[in-house]
Order: sequence, then structure tokens, then C-alpha cells
Amino acid sequence: MGTLHFFGGEKGGVGKSFVTRTAVQYHLDRGIKFSLFDADRGNPDVKQTYQSVGCRDAIFSEDKKHEDKAISTYLAAQKKTTLVNLPAHITLPFKTWFERNRIFNFAEQEQVEITHWFVCSGGYSSIKIFEEYLDHFGGRINHVLVKNWGLCEEWETLEEEESLMEKIDSLGVKIIEFPEFIGKSCCNVIEKKRLTFELAREYEGFNIFDRQRVKTFLEEAYLAFDRAGVFYNEVEVGSEDFESMKPLDTAKLSRITEVKEPSNGKKAASSRNKVVGQETNNSITI
Repeated sequence: MGTLHFFGGEKGGVGKSFVTRTAVQYHLDRGIKFSLFDADRGNPDVKQTYQSVGCRDAIFSEDKKHEDKAISTYLAAQKKTTLVNLPAHITLPFKTWFERNRIFNFAEQEQVEITHWFVCSGGYSSIKIFEEYLDHFGGRINHVLVKNWGLCEEWETLEEEESLMEKIDSLGVKIIEFPEFIGKSCCNVIEKKRLTFELAREYEGFNIFDRQRVKTFLEEAYLAFDRAGVFYNEVEVGSEDFESMKPLDTAKLSRITEVKEPSNGKKAASSRNKVVGQETNNSITI
């Protein structure tokens, strides 16, 4: 069974490519084979950063002449895990591509699992667009909601949308508490120099605190991925990578998932750091 991950969020500046690049590094560090596409022609920073892994272009457009540039993402997913960074304002051509090419029919026949990641800023318009995606695609694909804590610390707007929360529950939407990258200047250097996270965590231009910030961010992001269970199907049971994670059948996961966000909606930094400190020495390899 192949897996096809689309990283979107519709609005610009919500952190789509940053989440995508973190997922890319996760696969590299876990030793998971994958294909990578960047569909953001206006700001192809995923491709520019991860050229070394053979990142390719993909174009989702209502113009049929670009059809093969999008189909290549599905064809790649027939063979291995495929990650696709989507641009902003992609909703209409993205939906059209699924319908025009009968992607759902092929995916069901060939057991290609499709997951759409929606990176959310926490704003009302972002939340409503996510709900529109749920209404349109329903259970035909998997949904992942990425709560970007680097942009928002108050998520009451999401929690107060009762109808949306019911849809999230009924569709089994996986929710990722994506951590904030601490250190704005460090993050700016990574963006400006198009550093992969692998290079950034050993970058000589950073001091020891900056390098540690990169490592800490990756630890927390990987832990968030593991808690949500978004990549479990892609790690072979019995492999060294799977054995290092052990998220499915150990007490570790139950301990991690018992950590609750406080009622005021803010991230409990001390609790989060406690979990990372307890678990990452044995389970997260950076």
C-alpha cells in the first residue's frame, strides 16, 4: 500500500512548507524511503532546501496542459511514501484534479492511502477553510489538522466550533500540536540560507544554543508526529526505525497521550518539556 501526503493550508504564511520540511527530515532521520514534490511555484523553498533528495516539481492547475505534472505525485505514491508541498490558494484546482482524474477510484483499487494535512493558523478564516475541506472530501481521504503553535497560542476559536469538532471526531481527524521554533534569528538564518534541518543542527555559523534549539525543535516535532500516529504505516514492523519508536504497543504512548492542554487553551510548556525530556533520550534519534 502506497501513501500520498499533501501538505496544505490554503492561506499563505501559515507554515505549510516549514511543516513539510520537518516531515522530510523526519523521513530522512527514520530511514523511510520517500519521494518529494514541491507544487509551490511562487516560493519553492522545499525544493530549494531539499534538492539533494531529488525534489521534483508538481503543478495543480485547472489548465489541462499541466495534468502530468500533478499525476506524477500519484504515480510516485504507488511505489513509496510521497510528500507533496502545496501552494496557497489551491482549493479549486486541487479538488478538480481529484475529480477529473478519478483519483479516488484508482486509490481504492490500488490501495494508495491519501492524507491531506491542513496547517492551521488558528484564525477564524483558516478554521472555516479546513471545515470546507472536511465537507468536500469527507472520509474519502485521511485528514490531519496541524495546530501551528508558532503562530497561535489560543485555540478557543477552534474548540468553540461545535459542528466542526463533531466532524473532526466522526472523521477520525488526526491532530498535531506542531511546536513553536524558539529563536527567531536562528530560524531566519535557516530560511535565508535554505538549510536542511540536518545541516542546521550542526551549522558552524550557529552557537551551541542555536544548534540545541534546532535539535529540541526536531525532538518536539517528531514527538508530535508520533503522538498523532501520522507515519506509523510507513515504518516496517521489525525494522530498527520501528523499534526505536515503539509507539503502538508500549506504555510510552499512553504516557505521552495522557498529557492534556490546560483549559485556557495555552500550551503547557512545562508539561510538554517534561514529556520530551522523559522520552526523547530513548526514542527520538537526532
